[in-house]
Amino acid sequence: MNPNNRMCRRFVVADIHGCAATFAALLAQLDVQRCDTLYLLGDYIDRGPHSKGVLDQILALLADGYALCPLRGNHEQLLLDALDNPKVFSLRKENGGCSTLQEFGVAHPTEIPQHYLDFLASLPLFHRLDEYLLVHAGLDFRKADPLGESSPVDLLWARDYWVDRGKLAGLILVTGHSVTPLSVIRESLATSHIKLDNGCYIHGAMAYGALVALDLDRRELVVMRNCDEVM
Repeated sequence: MNPNNRMCRRFVVADIHGCAATFAALLAQLDVQRCDTLYLLGDYIDRGPHSKGVLDQILALLADGYALCPLRGNHEQLLLDALDNPKVFSLRKENGGCSTLQEFGVAHPTEIPQHYLDFLASLPLFHRLDEYLLVHAGLDFRKADPLGESSPVDLLWARDYWVDRGKLAGLILVTGHSVTPLSVIRESLATSHIKLDNGCYIHGAMAYGALVALDLDRRELVVMRNCDEVM
């Protein structure tokens, strides 16, 4: 039930990357209500200063009854894989993972409180809506059926692929993962592949450094410049 008698809305946000203050400011700008649905495309952690803070925000919204549909990103997968794989643990350090461990005050992912790990492990790899397909990274369009045959690696890591619109079954693909200039993100609204990662954690670059929300019903963007402190 919508107590405010207001049309329910749907938003997509990608790649928050530890920018908790920016995420909070974006939610305030959107004025997200419990009747709205917020789809998150993964990469909540690493690179930015407050990965734990972002996870705490998401968990609090879920506990408060907000309609959130979070996906898993490659950074969440790296964290889960690093639990028992020393090589992946080293790879995480090269991909901005040290900030997450520092904020939790631990030296290894196995020391992160279990309820955070359980939450990350529960996250799906995609959401399919009537008119959109939401994925962190992308699909393998070399397959006859990219929707059914793409691997978890494709969904979490794909880059620089050509989108075959005829294989999308009329859907519009919405992804994050690959940092994209804001002008290109705006241009993608008119295509079959909308890109939303503007590198929120980046400071001092005019074309980058914003957290971007897509209003799915109006196909419009809401842009919040990074307001987190520089690490």
